[in-house]
Amino acid sequence: MTKSNRVLELDAVTKNFGGLIVLSNVDLVIEHNEIVGLIGPNGAGKSTLFNVVTSIYAPASGQIRLDGKSIVGVAPHRICKLGISRTFQLVRAFLTMTAIENVMVGAVFGSTRHWASARKRSLEALELVGLHDKKDAGTNSLTLSDRRLLEIARAIAATPKLLLLDEPMAGLNATEIEKMKTVIRRARDDMGISVLWVEHKVDAIMKVCDRVVVLDHGEKIADGSPKDVIRNKKVIEAYLGQPSS
Repeated sequence: MTKSNRVLELDAVTKNFGGLIVLSNVDLVIEHNEIVGLIGPNGAGKSTLFNVVTSIYAPASGQIRLDGKSIVGVAPHRICKLGISRTFQLVRAFLTMTAIENVMVGAVFGSTRHWASARKRSLEALELVGLHDKKDAGTNSLTLSDRRLLEIARAIAATPKLLLLDEPMAGLNATEIEKMKTVIRRARDDMGISVLWVEHKVDAIMKVCDRVVVLDHGEKIADGSPKDVIRNKKVIEAYLGQPSS
């Protein structure tokens, strides 16, 4: 793994809230065109890591670099323009807007600044997630699954280098999960976007991701291929279940 291939680097990142240490000396690298899963039990620090990367929280110590340049202290809206976009655990669509209007928010506030190119990028993003036919539908009329896809389209329309997905499969049925897996793969394969993906549906993570990182109580306890991580004793004990005797 050469530095020229790295889109995101976290170097000894620590975050605390008072006396509670939520992230402890976390190192993490995401390469260009890589899908990385981030798993761990509730309270492991996964969402906090996303919030630190997107500058919602400032790290107590450590360094965060995008394409080799520090982004610590950069405002969240600038982080988006520099090339990191995200979704949230709870869907945050604008319910009074149409689908394409929602996506154009991402296009306009991302790196696409002109109206015509923003609309073009938004239509491409809706096509990628399978919502092109619903572009003029009111967002309040969409299903949970479609709203989750809409959030991904909005994030993609910002033309990111790195897409952070925070439990995009929560509340979805088996058919919807398969569709979401296809969309995540297409974001990388068709758009060249690297993906860091938090998810509790471990089977999906293991089938889609190139690499899996595991957090437990704010510490990274594993980082490797899905096959290696699922066999890791620390991961089994902390997250997947107690090992058999």
